[in-house]
Amino acid sequence: MSIKNAPETTAVIDTDIKPNVDDNAVMTPTNEAEVLPETTAVPPHPEDTDKPIRVLKEGSCPSLTGRSTLGYELGLDDHSELYLRLVSNTGSGFFSKEWVACSVIEQLISGASELTSTSFKALFPHKSVNTGGFVMAVVKALGLIQTNVGNSRWHQHVTEVTFEQIAIEAMVQEEKAQQISVSKATGKRKHKDVE
Repeated sequence: MSIKNAPETTAVIDTDIKPNVDDNAVMTPTNEAEVLPETTAVPPHPEDTDKPIRVLKEGSCPSLTGRSTLGYELGLDDHSELYLRLVSNTGSGFFSKEWVACSVIEQLISGASELTSTSFKALFPHKSVNTGGFVMAVVKALGLIQTNVGNSRWHQHVTEVTFEQIAIEAMVQEEKAQQISVSKATGKRKHKDVE
């Protein structure tokens, strides 16, 4: 079939169509010629995008393979929402350092018995594939999931442990540490009276 014999078609262009753009996307320049939106796992509170998250707990745990050690932080925002993020990896795997709401993680794991690292990839779309597995390792180290007894490749939810319990424990530990440092700084110690 030649171009001369091709049937003529008419295209109707709707000028009212708007591009599908996320209004909450953060823009980060990748180079001077190109700027792409960066998606986030959890949209920030629109009114509080610049407010920091207070770190309640810093910790480390082995990756699922045991070949590296992962650093993580558990934090709390001004709305009392708990967040988790990865901060370091002793191995060479890349990962996202974005905060993810613990409520979203708890929704993902709640009642689950066949969790894999792929299950956690949904928390960080368009990010490094390592991030899901690394977050899973942290969630496992915190005690929220455990290896499934029937299949060692799967993990299951531990209903007795919540992020809230972990955060409360971290705040209690922080308060105890502050009390100890205040008592050392003021020099207030019990002394025996010398007669």
